[in-house]
Amino acid sequence: MREIKVRIEGAKLDFEKAKAIADILANGTLIAWSDGKRSYPDVCCVCGDKPGWMVYGETRGNIKVEIDGYIFYYLSDEKAEH
Repeated sequence: MREIKVRIEGAKLDFEKAKAIADILANGTLIAWSDGKRSYPDVCCVCGDKPGWMVYGETRGNIKVEIDGYIFYYLSDEKAEH
């Protein structure tokens, strides 16, 4: 899985702004996310101590974008870098 980490300084992001940046960077379909309080999808997956939305994103996505505490998983047609 390709991972992209972004830190923003000098401005506070809300969910919509962080998602807009992640959408551009990932260039794919958003399949799972968390803002630290809420998450999507609300699925019951058992894989150690990881929450269901994270397991879903890690097993179905190929790009993870982290922006100032927001986490997004995407499915993209782009080939992952090794």
